[in-house]
Amino acid sequence: MTDRMAHPLARVPAPRASLGYRPALDGIRAVSIIAVIVFHTPGWGSLPAVLPGGHMGVTVFFVLSGYLITTLLLGELHRTGDLDLRAFYLRRAARLLPGLLLVAVVHSLFWSSQDGVLKTVVPVIAALLYLSSVFAGFWRLMGKITWSWSLSVEEHFYFGWPPLLRWLFRTETRHADRSLPRRHPMLAATAAALVIVAIAVGLRVTFVHSVRWHDMLYYSTFTRMDALAVGCLAALAAWRYRLPWARCAGWLGAAVLAVSCLSPLWSIGRSSLNLWGLPLGTVAAAVLVVSVVQRPEALLARLLATRPLVHIGTISYGLYLWNLLPGRALMELRGHHPGHLATVASWLVMLVAVELSYHLVERPVQAWARARLTGAARPRPARVRGVPASECTRQVLARAASWRVPTVVR
Repeated sequence: MTDRMAHPLARVPAPRASLGYRPALDGIRAVSIIAVIVFHTPGWGSLPAVLPGGHMGVTVFFVLSGYLITTLLLGELHRTGDLDLRAFYLRRAARLLPGLLLVAVVHSLFWSSQDGVLKTVVPVIAALLYLSSVFAGFWRLMGKITWSWSLSVEEHFYFGWPPLLRWLFRTETRHADRSLPRRHPMLAATAAALVIVAIAVGLRVTFVHSVRWHDMLYYSTFTRMDALAVGCLAALAAWRYRLPWARCAGWLGAAVLAVSCLSPLWSIGRSSLNLWGLPLGTVAAAVLVVSVVQRPEALLARLLATRPLVHIGTISYGLYLWNLLPGRALMELRGHHPGHLATVASWLVMLVAVELSYHLVERPVQAWARARLTGAARPRPARVRGVPASECTRQVLARAASWRVPTVVR
């Protein structure tokens, strides 16, 4: 991205460096989702609790999401002087809903026969409406789909953040708004993100010793939105400034996150997590993200950009959706924790389900959404005159049989 591509009246300054795909960010996603899976597995499998703080991977996802979304929004504002909110939410729905709907159907079909229809379907509906953080944080009603709380937190945050940026930065076409935030949009956006951080941290500190609000502190949007806001702050700062000593800072951030995952002091339910663990892990994640973006040639970024990690990062959303369902279902059917072989088999089933969902459900819907936004006609298979329908069917089946999972998806 260069100044030549900017809107002539854009209120977003040109970025300090060119923007583009950074495979190391997929590597961060991969390490984070592996930490979450290892953290969840002792609840249903034979793996010991080697990462009592592995839930910190979700915090890293929040920070990375805030950074990427804000960077993309600033880029669009720089190029066009405005934000197409309809396109933003359509792309987001096409990215998130297909996989979630598929998991919701499979989850409902299995657990309805085990726990009853009402106990299963009500939490699923709450998850699809992105109300999990409310139901889990205040009423403990999400049951086996409690993991969807983080999806709820993100959607609540992005319900307000993109419209706020649009109001602050868009180029006026009719009546000029001379309010203070509009005159200093970068400063106003930074202040807004800082207020969000202050609210979340203040609530956690205030209720840290309250047993009644224990679940609210971990699951609620109001107490967890600070990680997303810190990611937004990192994007706003990195848009114009470079991180000092970025190489060393990246390694330091990675080390802090590793200690956070390994330390039992920051396991869920401990006051030290709310007082120190989450704030420290959030800042460390932001430093790590900015470091690998601004120093892609550094050793840390190159390690995170290896092909296996990039591929795992590409399907990390699906891994998060599916990581509990096969193992918990197996434990329910067997009546006890599965052994080592069964645990590995559950992981393999999860991986197969994720790959199938990604290639057969999620990517086609995303392609449809892109075609819809660009106005391109949806491709349809053509039938040649004179060729029987049975021959067309045979050709389609032959192509389907020759399909294979690519080694890496970028």
